[in-house]
Amino acid sequence: MSTLEVTTERTDGVALVTLDGAVSADNAAQLRAAFGELLADGVHNFVIDLSGVIVIDGAGLAELVNFFKRVRIGPGDVRLCRFPTWVTVMFAMTRLNKVFDKFESREAAVASFAPAESASA
Repeated sequence: MSTLEVTTERTDGVALVTLDGAVSADNAAQLRAAFGELLADGVHNFVIDLSGVIVIDGAGLAELVNFFKRVRIGPGDVRLCRFPTWVTVMFAMTRLNKVFDKFESREAAVASFAPAESASA
């Protein structure tokens, strides 16, 4: 059985979710529960750090997409950051790179949620 560690922290109204290990059918329910708890707590904006992911299978990709869809129904959004090279290739092959906003750093992903400054005259 492959293991997954999900850690969360909050900063500037954004939940930072760090995934370490395998994102797979073996632990899809664990990931779904972690995401569900955050949504139940009223969190709207999420940054998911993928730097510690060692494998993602179809079930793992499905959990990320389903979570994205659940969040986007409401007022929130999901950003992904710190892709290992192989994840970048997988997202390009599955065209998920067209769905998710990708950032090089956690800080850039969190900053992307900051409201745009109004151009008042």
